[in-house]
Amino acid sequence: MRYRQLLFFLALAMCTSFANGQNQNPLFIPDTLSGTVFDLNMAPSTMQFRAGTPTETYGINQDYLGPTMIFNSGDFITLNVTNNLPDTSTMHWHGMHVSAMDDGGPHTKIFPGDTWSPDFTVLDEATTFWYHPHLHHKTAFQVYHGAAGMIIVRDENEASLSLPRTYGVDDFPLIIQDKSFDENNQLVFENLSDSVMVNGTFNPYLEVPAQMVRFRMLNAANQRVFNFVPPPGLPAFQIASDGGLLEQPIPITRMRLAPGERAEVVIDFSGSSNLNFLGTCNNSELGNGISGGPGSPGGPPTPLDGNDFSLIQFRVRPPTANPVTMLSPNLNTIEAPDPADADRVRTKYFDTDANGFFAINSMLFSMDHMNDTILLGDTEIWEIVNVTDIAHPFHIHDVQFHIIYLNGLPIPPHLRGRKDVILVTPGDSIRFIAIFEDFADDVVPYMYHCHNLFHEDAGMMAQFLVVENPLSIENDLLEDANPRFGVYPNPTNDKLIVHPKEGIIDQDLTIEVLNVWGQRLQAIDVRLGVSEVDIQLDAYPTGIYLLNITDEDGRKEVIRVMKQ
Repeated sequence: MRYRQLLFFLALAMCTSFANGQNQNPLFIPDTLSGTVFDLNMAPSTMQFRAGTPTETYGINQDYLGPTMIFNSGDFITLNVTNNLPDTSTMHWHGMHVSAMDDGGPHTKIFPGDTWSPDFTVLDEATTFWYHPHLHHKTAFQVYHGAAGMIIVRDENEASLSLPRTYGVDDFPLIIQDKSFDENNQLVFENLSDSVMVNGTFNPYLEVPAQMVRFRMLNAANQRVFNFVPPPGLPAFQIASDGGLLEQPIPITRMRLAPGERAEVVIDFSGSSNLNFLGTCNNSELGNGISGGPGSPGGPPTPLDGNDFSLIQFRVRPPTANPVTMLSPNLNTIEAPDPADADRVRTKYFDTDANGFFAINSMLFSMDHMNDTILLGDTEIWEIVNVTDIAHPFHIHDVQFHIIYLNGLPIPPHLRGRKDVILVTPGDSIRFIAIFEDFADDVVPYMYHCHNLFHEDAGMMAQFLVVENPLSIENDLLEDANPRFGVYPNPTNDKLIVHPKEGIIDQDLTIEVLNVWGQRLQAIDVRLGVSEVDIQLDAYPTGIYLLNITDEDGRKEVIRVMKQ
């Protein structure tokens, strides 16, 4: 208890020194990787965060965090991810639109010593993404220790605009986290930590030119929400959200970032050479139930909770030779799907299970349970309702979504762009619309979950398959090009009726019901030929199933069916 109190007062003194502008450490700027082949090596290391014993960390190609990877939209890329950590891991390309098998979710494990090499075409527009492990039960630990990095996607539209874009000169990554240390300078793995860092730097300062400067902001904390405040008196604009550029620059005085969320902010330092400014976090303004705000939920109190503290000091230097002094007034064209075109509406409750653990629709995550099956090409509306007393950042893989309803209030300008993370505060009801296109897979699922990584690891996560519509594709599993049996209704809510096609005589058949992993769920022996047979599916969850029909001569026929 005394040790915790000592940490509290030491951190409080540190926050006071921040408020006085005593930022002494130059901000570390991660190196970049570019091209079409990227080699990433996850490995344990050490980092000299503070005087004394070095801190044991995880890094990717470096001692802590990873390089900033720069992709070009339309390029076909290969990522060779080698796991030299002492534990199994994965690597997820957070926010990117890739196939489920390339997404790096918890099913795509990379065992120690192995290399995983996904390859895909970059379909996303100019955006700030990030990458991090996604192993179930281990995500929070591995990210907290440093296994994460930023991704920048560039495209022709962004290149044509008047925007800062020279990395490390007028375009900077700001990866924001909180950390706690013990008396030996080793990381203390806990929900809410007592110190803040940017790019792995405590008490940082950054030299910036006296012109417009772009900051790619990422909340890579496990749980804490940050309420960023640009230096008062300097013009500041949000130009992008999770999924890319907004339609126009939006003047801002605050920027709330939930874990996993990104935003691009431009601050105009013109005419401010040789002056210093503070960028702060005013977490005293966060609402009830938000981690990092007053009365912060999720762990013992720290000096950062509900308080205002310095994030970074900007030291303004002379402008560059060709400074950006004016932003393009029109940045992007964003067309959200029409809700009237939605094929389905799903409701997801952030609640608890029978044992009081945070859950989605009262269920904890299971690797073997498929929560949802979505047809390729469908447009869906999802409603997220938070009935708990804690805010949860919702994140979905595969797609970017558009918010269409926010507690019945007008959608604020900064939330009108593409998103993949949204903070759902207590009592909120949020609806978004998304199109599930390009990628279908009967076996490998995508995830949706709370991006509070402690909640995610404890089971506040679910998974979904995107599959081709069984009514619009040919069955490539048939041994016979002319199917002898049919089923109806397909899709079905409860049962299927198997019937013979014309000309089929009485036969002894075995009908097996298989899930998409090929596991046999039931098998029945029937006499079929002049009559129909009912197959009961009402006990099974929504999803794709296979009917494996074998006749008395050993001939097989496989029919794909969907249970709604």
